Amino acid sequence: MPRHPARTRRSVLIGLTAGTGVAAVGAMAAVRGGEDRELSEGHGVESTPRPYRPPEGAVPVRQPRRYFYDEPGDTDQQTFGDLYLPESANPALPVVVLIHGGGWKDALGVSSLKNQARDLASFDVAVWNIEYRRVGSGGGWPTTAADVCSAVDHLSEVNAEMDGRLDLQRVVVAGHSAGGHLALWVAGRGGLPTDLPGADPRVPVVGCVSLAGVGDMLMAERAGDRYVAGLLGGRPDERGERYREASPVTHLPTGVPVVCVHGSDDKVVRPEQSENYVRLARQAGDQARVSIVPGRHDPWSDISGDVWEGTRRTILSMTRDDPSPAG
Repeated sequence: MPRHPARTRRSVLIGLTAGTGVAAVGAMAAVRGGEDRELSEGHGVESTPRPYRPPEGAVPVRQPRRYFYDEPGDTDQQTFGDLYLPESANPALPVVVLIHGGGWKDALGVSSLKNQARDLASFDVAVWNIEYRRVGSGGGWPTTAADVCSAVDHLSEVNAEMDGRLDLQRVVVAGHSAGGHLALWVAGRGGLPTDLPGADPRVPVVGCVSLAGVGDMLMAERAGDRYVAGLLGGRPDERGERYREASPVTHLPTGVPVVCVHGSDDKVVRPEQSENYVRLARQAGDQARVSIVPGRHDPWSDISGDVWEGTRRTILSMTRDDPSPAG
């Protein structure tokens, strides 16, 4: 594989905009400040029979390929994922599933995480950046959660097309804001009752990173969240059971290691959401920790900053079975 000259972060960002697909090379800075609790040893998953050896530095990334996980004509072309693959010789690539936010509404889409997807893939993992039906475009509860779970399960079909190139024993899910809620939902789906969306997963995950995610829907609504009622179809006095069943904290323990990262000055989703989830998860026996980082609701949008680099380190560490990833 040809080696690439060192690049400045500025040149990397220009390259991302131009579609070159090469991300920064160099050490990744840990997230600064706030509470940062270590995960305990082990993820409780079977090790892959094909050893994974990450490359030194970053690698080029192919143009993403789009796969539909449901009939596009039935879902207004919204049920798809963009798969980012590195130019790599590794026979079994770990997979990161990215879930965008936007208040579960159709105002934001899959493109909002394309730079993060390409950046992650340049560190020799496959990235599945998924779209789903949202409020205002055919989504809502439980459709939105069901779509996300179907997208994760569809990795088995994508992998079959790729002759087993993906390592589905090392799938990590990460999401921001509403996507953080959905990532926590995916993490807990293995223990869901059969009447809830995503029960009986075909592709389980081995780790979850929630970025300013909502773990308790009733807590969010009481804190003034403007979007929860839209997803659930009403206020708590109208849809009380939905508030309970749609909250990831209701379905603990998950058995999946979770890291909740949250901006200290977030006024959209309060940091207490992450702190509350981690406290309850630990009480239930799960491996979980919280990292409070500088910034507001989306300090991860700057992929040249310390917050994203530290979070990237956490995600990559989970895919590589590191028991103590940094913030």
